[in-house]
Amino acid sequence: MATYPSDTAGVLLDTHVPTVFADDTAKIVMAKLSREEWESIGVTYVLNGEKELVGIIPIKKLVTASGGVLCGEIMTRNPIMVSVMDDQERVAYEAIANDLKSVPVKDKDGKFLGVIPADKIIDILHEEHLEDFLRSSGIAGHGARILDFLHVNLWEIIKARLPWLIAGLLIGLVGSFVVSRFEETLKEHTALAFFISMVAYMSDSIGTQSETIFIRSQAILKFNVYRYVAREFIVGVIIGSIAGMLAGICAFIISGNIEIGLILGISLVLSMSFATVLACITPIVLKGLGKDPAVGSGPFTTAIQDMVSLLIYFSVAMALLGTIR
Repeated sequence: MATYPSDTAGVLLDTHVPTVFADDTAKIVMAKLSREEWESIGVTYVLNGEKELVGIIPIKKLVTASGGVLCGEIMTRNPIMVSVMDDQERVAYEAIANDLKSVPVKDKDGKFLGVIPADKIIDILHEEHLEDFLRSSGIAGHGARILDFLHVNLWEIIKARLPWLIAGLLIGLVGSFVVSRFEETLKEHTALAFFISMVAYMSDSIGTQSETIFIRSQAILKFNVYRYVAREFIVGVIIGSIAGMLAGICAFIISGNIEIGLILGISLVLSMSFATVLACITPIVLKGLGKDPAVGSGPFTTAIQDMVSLLIYFSVAMALLGTIR
């Protein structure tokens, strides 16, 4: 029996499903269904001589057909299929996108292997939701499944949670060093300190949005990465411009200084635009290093975005205020 990598369609296969040929009659199929106990009889799968799936017949259509009608006449052609090596997230995506109760699976040569039934699709959705929730917090490795926290030892839980927090801590220290380099600027223009958290928060927020969508899209869709990143950058520029204009007006009202308003507005445009690109690049780099891309949506990327957004903020401030040391 073939073995498949974890989290692929192959490990979820049910192979004991009813299969027929296009020239079989409905009467023959009904007799076949009644002779065995199947995993599911909701759908009958129609194969050709090469064992390739050419159509499906829902049970409701089969039982209402006359006994002499051929399967090829009542089957639904060109059914949606997934490859045996496809990620389980793609299986769930195809099931939802095409309203499928079960998803047919083929091998690399196109031969029909079996199906992934509804109960396993629900399990996939549940498992992926929990894993994404934990990974978005930087929790990875053994113990990164929600049920494992009840059974693994304390050290395993610590190992699952600590690494990316340490990475975030180190990058955060670098960010603190960056801020310290602009001490004179803050002394001369204390109003700048009022908006540090806003710049960091807005960059983190748009970056998290972009990264979550990018990681999920990578798992279930095929697309041109460069075009995707370019589109996200444009989105960041547009959203950043709107946010920057609103924030700049508010900053001017609060501080009474038009330069502070300009600094905040320009900084948000730049930092939010950069955050969307960073949000897409980080998972690509992590994947290239053999790490789970979903981990990049946790403390690691947040810390980098904070550091970069602060650097942009104070660099813009020094440029506009003429206080470059």
